[in-house]
Amino acid sequence: MKYWREYTGHSPDIQGIRNKFDNNIYTFDIETTSYYILNNKVYSGCSYDKLNEKDRKNAIVQTTMYIWMFSINDQVYYGRTWDEFKRFITIIDNFIDEKKIVFVHNLAFEFQFLSGEFNFCNVVARKPHKPMKAELSDYNIEFRCSYMMSNCSLSNLAKVYQLPVNKKVGDLDYTKIRTSITKLDDVELGYCEYDCLVVYHYIKKELETYENVKNLPITSTSHVRRELKNLVMKDYHYKSKVYRAINIDPHIYNLLIQAFQGGYTHANYGFASIILDNISSFDFTSSYPYVLVSYKYPSTRFKKCKIVNVSDLSDKLAYLLVVKMYDVKCKFINTFISSSKCRNIRGGKYDNGRIIEAKELEITLTDVDFKFLFKAYDFKYEVIESYYSRYDYLPIKFINFVLDKYVAKTKYKGVVGKELEYNLEKAKFNSLYGMSVTNNIRDEVIYSNEDGWSEVELTNSEIEESLQNELKRPFLSFAYGVWVTAWARNNLLENVIKLDDYVIYCDTDSMKLREGFNIDVINSYNESVLNRLHHVSELLNIPYDRFSPVDIKGKSRPLGVFDNDDNYKKFITQGAKKYAYIEEVKNSDVRSNDNVVSKGNDTSDVLKITVAGVPKCGARALKSLSDFNDNFVFPYEYTNKNTLFYCDNMTEFDITDYQGNSYMVTDKKGCSLMSTSYTLAKSIEYATLISDYSSKRAIYKE
Repeated sequence: MKYWREYTGHSPDIQGIRNKFDNNIYTFDIETTSYYILNNKVYSGCSYDKLNEKDRKNAIVQTTMYIWMFSINDQVYYGRTWDEFKRFITIIDNFIDEKKIVFVHNLAFEFQFLSGEFNFCNVVARKPHKPMKAELSDYNIEFRCSYMMSNCSLSNLAKVYQLPVNKKVGDLDYTKIRTSITKLDDVELGYCEYDCLVVYHYIKKELETYENVKNLPITSTSHVRRELKNLVMKDYHYKSKVYRAINIDPHIYNLLIQAFQGGYTHANYGFASIILDNISSFDFTSSYPYVLVSYKYPSTRFKKCKIVNVSDLSDKLAYLLVVKMYDVKCKFINTFISSSKCRNIRGGKYDNGRIIEAKELEITLTDVDFKFLFKAYDFKYEVIESYYSRYDYLPIKFINFVLDKYVAKTKYKGVVGKELEYNLEKAKFNSLYGMSVTNNIRDEVIYSNEDGWSEVELTNSEIEESLQNELKRPFLSFAYGVWVTAWARNNLLENVIKLDDYVIYCDTDSMKLREGFNIDVINSYNESVLNRLHHVSELLNIPYDRFSPVDIKGKSRPLGVFDNDDNYKKFITQGAKKYAYIEEVKNSDVRSNDNVVSKGNDTSDVLKITVAGVPKCGARALKSLSDFNDNFVFPYEYTNKNTLFYCDNMTEFDITDYQGNSYMVTDKKGCSLMSTSYTLAKSIEYATLISDYSSKRAIYKE
């Protein structure tokens, strides 16, 4: 790594005809110190979690950048101040006039600092403080977020993409206060250098596919989305079929938004806080891809109809229904209606955000969900609105596209020397669901140099125009995404109600079952999956081995079946996204930061957790499973968990680093990371745990 003054120029790689750009790979990264000021004294952010409530209110949270790194291909340069960075990029901008695309891993973090020093234009973001790309107003430089592109942390990037370099770990002590005059040793500088080199080698790997930096996708889902678009671009039959399924009526659009639900994540309240022995965990094999290729979807625009009774529904038609339900009462211990999807609830009784019973409620449902509710609840009902569409399989080219990804992933799994191919195919395969529910009609996120971030709701005319645009360029129908989750959720819940008292916990495509459950239920479901796959294979004239490819060991891997993926010696849950368990692990697989509760000759019992908002390493805070209860605190020392503060209009302050150097910090904006603990508690709200802001759609005002 070289000091920025050592830069003497580099060879441009100019491409493009009208909008020319430099195809060199540029990366950028910074290292920062987070601190707070209390009673006119400066403290490291790592002690913030120790403050009492009063001191937290009085503490002024701030941050400073103390080193920046900027790489041109594999040569990394660095400087210590923002003034140096401005002078450096001015030299580069004068040296090469054409646009330079600079990749930043987690641009959201760096952007907050940069916005205090530079003006931006053409900022693209899905939500405030989360830019995907942004251009400097006074330089021909565009920043792009490589994290959004890869959906992979910097530490995992090298492993997933088999890069020749790795992110350095543990070489930079973040508890120490540093400033732009703090002396950095060779080990610390090496840590900084490799953060840029990892991104450089990742972009270089992507260019093997996309040829130039301008072609690189903005998001991870864009990889598979672009591949499918290229495949169907000139396919009239594909586009014609999708065209007929796209709804442009704003009212239907709103009803589809209301009917859309995510995965089912829920704990059986009858067993909350109880330590259970010998729990079996079953996972669907690729739940969403399975229903994409083997189920039928709305294939025509929804039209109004008159449904009075559930018996009026035809199996050949998909329905959107607005239903009023009265005297609602769940038949099972597990509960299913999410209160966040209901309106005008009266007399509700809740289980972690799910409705146990209610005097009255209103809800918008697909026919799939409506039919399931008759199995799960007792209720009276009135259908307020009803619309129908014809059921049909998705376009054959789309089905084959999904199967191509599954066959490739299965082919490479576990094959020595094909780890990269497997990781790439797996990433594409896992993006298929995201692509099917991608939201192109969302409220506008705006960044202003003067006013910062804001959101502007789309007007009705803008929503109507967007709906018409989807019709002009038919690719996928939003209705497909609504039914994808409906079918997958139904497959899970049909099994939940059959095994109700034995189902301890569910999460989207998995069930955790206590001892004594009827394995015939699982086997019967798996048999029905195989029968469905055979039926679709024959009907659509697609070879069956594409639905059930053979892995490296010669074993068939059919889509959609339940797999017994794990067994836990002991298990406890405190609600959605909150559980802990003890698992038997081979001694060779035990990691240094695992919480080993007992060790044998060949295996060890390891205590593990899954808690939303707490890293896996937080399990070390537990002495036993009995600790995993309400009000248990996961301290920072075990989790290294931080709270992010967006700091605007920071005040100048003279701080002293850990070496005793005094320095006047002048950063205007930044992101400050303050240490935090996490207190375990049963969640009241369920919906926020599974909500995905990126799929939040603009609502048409009726």
